[in-house]
Amino acid sequence: MEKKLVKDYLINTFIIMIIFWGGCALISQLLNVTVYNIFLGIMYLIGVFSPTIASYVSLKKNNRVKNFKEWIKKIFDIKHNLLVYILVCIFVSIYYILGCTINGFEIGAPIFMIIVNIPIMLFEGGNEEAGWRMILQTELEKKYGFNIATIFTAIIWWLWHLPLFFIILLSDDIVKSINENMNYFLFGIMCLTLSYGLATIHKVSKGVFPCILMHCLFNALSSVFVFNYSLKSCCISLVVTMIVSIIVIGGIKR
Repeated sequence: MEKKLVKDYLINTFIIMIIFWGGCALISQLLNVTVYNIFLGIMYLIGVFSPTIASYVSLKKNNRVKNFKEWIKKIFDIKHNLLVYILVCIFVSIYYILGCTINGFEIGAPIFMIIVNIPIMLFEGGNEEAGWRMILQTELEKKYGFNIATIFTAIIWWLWHLPLFFIILLSDDIVKSINENMNYFLFGIMCLTLSYGLATIHKVSKGVFPCILMHCLFNALSSVFVFNYSLKSCCISLVVTMIVSIIVIGGIKR
């Protein structure tokens, strides 16, 4: 494991997050300003890209990429086996089928919005995989193995999201947090569930783009299939995802 790379990546990620998301949360709470304010919106967006910005800065500093073009090429490695993309759909389906079945759901937007939302979600989560999976998961796995690395990555990823629970938006004249339909504990379970799926996709594909696609697809579905999260659905989704992950990882080791 390249400790310096991991250290540089985490320091850069959290410094940017604290400055922009932390500042965004503080301003929105104190002044009751929402992310629809252009100034706060810009701060929020920079915070979203903190893992991505930190990825390029850290990889460049540690001579892992020569320039921006090479970094982009590493991220958008689209050519992968069909099995990889099938696995992407399987992991996302596990979460949404179980969540909708256990909790019940409402259609929040037309189904076709899934296709519209996928590229948009590159700016609302998908870009993070240039850091979390390409750097953190990969490096931790070298030292701790797949499972421990996945758990560590999930915990750090969960902590990174904390300011989001204090940033508010205005929806139908009711002030809500961005993650208003889920408490922070349940969100942590979701992070671990998603981390197992993403780590498995990364292990099988040895690439970043399938992880980006899975993250984008997961987020895109959230505005279409809307349900209130429960401890039961989150735990069952985690267990099923881990079982599928174990089977897939065991299969590629043979």
